[in-house]
Amino acid sequence: MRSVRQTVSRLIATATLVVVGLAAAPAAAHGADQATEPATQVNAFWSCSVPSGYTYTAVRRQLNVCNPSGFANSYYVVAPSNGIWACTVPSGYTYTAARRQLNVCNPSGFANSYYLRVPQAGIWACTVPPGFSYSAVRRQLNVCNPSGFANSYLLVG
Repeated sequence: MRSVRQTVSRLIATATLVVVGLAAAPAAAHGADQATEPATQVNAFWSCSVPSGYTYTAVRRQLNVCNPSGFANSYYVVAPSNGIWACTVPSGYTYTAARRQLNVCNPSGFANSYYLRVPQAGIWACTVPPGFSYSAVRRQLNVCNPSGFANSYLLVG
């Protein structure tokens, strides 16, 4: 009888750990991690659309959230800032790297994320923003294009 109680106690303890672990899992299940949902982002929120002047760092497809009768995307909206990975490159920014990830910027497949930078002279950027020129160019593998070669530009301006 004692071994039955010990076995039942162990099963209950294991089940409790599993349930506690599952309670923490939903954020990770939606592609959220420190890179997409930074704790330091004060103005970050889930939204059914991305307001002008903002970008987003993750997207998830949910039932009856942004569409009362079916599935629709929700976006983790953030104010653009220097040094974050984002799903779009907003006006006034460039990017210095791109990566292709599964279920982060596209809830049902692969899509690119971009490492945002405020344009300034002296950085290697993947685009030449308005008001800037470049003094050198280099062709690199898997930097500005996560699946091949692309140019980087040394910004001047």
